[in-house]
Amino acid sequence: MLCRSASKLLVRANALQRGFAAASADGRLAGKTVVVCGAGNDEGEAFGIGKMTAVVCAQQGANVVAVSNNKSHADGTAAAIAADPACVGTCLGVTADCTSQDEVKELLAAAVAKYGGVDCLINAGVYDAQPNGFGKLDAPRWMASMELNLHAQFYLVDTFLPAFQERGGGNFVFVSTIAGSVGLGVGQQRHGYAAGKAGASTLTKRIGVEYAKDGVRGNVVEAGYVASPLVTRAVDQAGADHGKVGAVRDAYTPRGKQGDPVDVAYACAFLASDEASFINAVTLPVDGGTSSVTYGP
Repeated sequence: MLCRSASKLLVRANALQRGFAAASADGRLAGKTVVVCGAGNDEGEAFGIGKMTAVVCAQQGANVVAVSNNKSHADGTAAAIAADPACVGTCLGVTADCTSQDEVKELLAAAVAKYGGVDCLINAGVYDAQPNGFGKLDAPRWMASMELNLHAQFYLVDTFLPAFQERGGGNFVFVSTIAGSVGLGVGQQRHGYAAGKAGASTLTKRIGVEYAKDGVRGNVVEAGYVASPLVTRAVDQAGADHGKVGAVRDAYTPRGKQGDPVDVAYACAFLASDEASFINAVTLPVDGGTSSVTYGP
């Protein structure tokens, strides 16, 4: 009995190895369709986390649906992928406001019509990461933050989960922030941003646990200090000095230099792949070790 069991395990291991080898030849995401929400930014800006994630997934073989509430952003990401010779997969740009469940349903329909189904949904959307403590953070701003940072993830899960179950499995990856778990330091006061992301992170992991037997996974990538267009815009809006802000962010990263959007993108692509098939309901910090360090006396 032991030999027979061991033989079955060996057969399965060999099959998995052959499957991974075949996928690696065309990219680890070959044959998959990945929807990336928050996948665009202004022309002329460096690629943000969402746009970079869409590009990396296409480079690794996935067909990508790049989603933004701004048509030029979605179309720009699709054009960037089409122009990149390293991209194996294709891309469909879709304009959708993920705080509207009706538009999320239209997004799913567009993805299915184009590619026949969806294997993974990566939500990299974000609203208002600026420091806003009480006194500046009024109720309308709080609710707007909850709409995109938390409620949008509910609408996405509520819409895509039945499609994943019908398909025999699927994968949710939520891009969050270490501000939602360990914080970012006294005085930074990103209350709405942190609370919304924390709630959506918990929802994503609970879905992974509750629907694992349906072949559904749910994981969270927590970004640390990352030099992204979002940060550049926040510094501009605050009228702060880019050099000083960058130096502080570098200092809070153990290696002395903050991360780049591509660092987060590679983590998302890995979690979207079959190589991560036994990774479920976890939080993966992509922060250079910041969340494991206590600064101060």
